[in-house]
Amino acid sequence: MYRPWFSRLLQKLNDLIHLFIALALAGASILVIVQFGKDVWHGLHAHNLTLAFLHALGTLFILWVLSSLIGAETTYLRDGTIPLTVFVEVALITLLRQLILIPVEGDTGHSGAWQGLGFYWMIIAAVLVVGIAYYLVSRRN
Repeated sequence: MYRPWFSRLLQKLNDLIHLFIALALAGASILVIVQFGKDVWHGLHAHNLTLAFLHALGTLFILWVLSSLIGAETTYLRDGTIPLTVFVEVALITLLRQLILIPVEGDTGHSGAWQGLGFYWMIIAAVLVVGIAYYLVSRRN
């Protein structure tokens, strides 16, 4: 019961969805660039430049993720494929961002500090595992 008209309709819908995704990624990138500018501006006027710098760096990592996703969407629109490395790269960038922002969002108190330290080491281990996975996946491609 193959219906060619229905298949074409679904393909057009898929193309429209990917156009929407591309436009949403572009819009999100512009908003993140504006947020980065605000973070830098607030950092210049704050008493704690280190904290403001780390927040701006965290925003920059979000922009990096969006850049990877835009590259993947471009590849999909051109070739119809999405490289597996994109998903591993996004996971790695997200973990690195978390690693940088943990000291900024650290807990106060003695027991909280130990819980934070354990979580920090788990993130480091995850970065190593995902980094190895990225190396293996990118080497295969």
